[in-house]
Amino acid sequence: MTSTVEPRVLKHQIVRASIEELLDGLRVGDTVPSERDLAVRFDVARETVRQALRELLVAGRIERQGRTTLVAGPKLVLPLALGSYTEAARTEGHTATRILVGWTRLTADADLAGQLAIKEGDPVIQLERVLTTDGVHLGLETTRLPAHRYPGLIDTFDYTQSLYAEIAGRGITFAKAVDSIETTLPDAREAALLTVDTRTPMFLLKRVSYDPAGIPIEHRRSLYRGDRMTFTAIQTP
Repeated sequence: MTSTVEPRVLKHQIVRASIEELLDGLRVGDTVPSERDLAVRFDVARETVRQALRELLVAGRIERQGRTTLVAGPKLVLPLALGSYTEAARTEGHTATRILVGWTRLTADADLAGQLAIKEGDPVIQLERVLTTDGVHLGLETTRLPAHRYPGLIDTFDYTQSLYAEIAGRGITFAKAVDSIETTLPDAREAALLTVDTRTPMFLLKRVSYDPAGIPIEHRRSLYRGDRMTFTAIQTP
């Protein structure tokens, strides 16, 4: 005879369920009661409420704007693919654009030189942009490119457009990309650019793209809001 151990329901999970019922009666964009008000309402410690709200933030039920917590709309679901994030969002019927943070001229250190298959000290172009969807700052994209492959890019490229399309227009073909994805939290600068606080969960995607000859095209570091986005991937045997 075997015995079954029922999983223990923690207090913050009970509070989370109660808050979700509360959210169901509100509209997207409505203000969520404060931690203090929720603690009084459910007769629990504020830390219990804080833990429940943390889980709801990760789940995408709420979002933070400064010190205010709001009811969130559905997460944006996009495929993890070799292509433009903004163009993919537009294909799904969303309004999407890019905001320029800045261009920077760099020299490659040993690590970046290895990733881009160039010599240490070679010139590199860095483009940093905020990605927006439906007016919300959802991503921060930093792309580093070996300067010798992209003459005149800083002067001629319209930063609101697809960089992948620009690269393809220069006769460079994307053959594959190597991605790594992990979770992280934004630093103060990143949080400010994405109009969130430093407690907001993020997806950190690092990518090196290659042409058919196996020569690196770009090194990209993308930070996406985990509370507002979900990525999907199709895999075949």
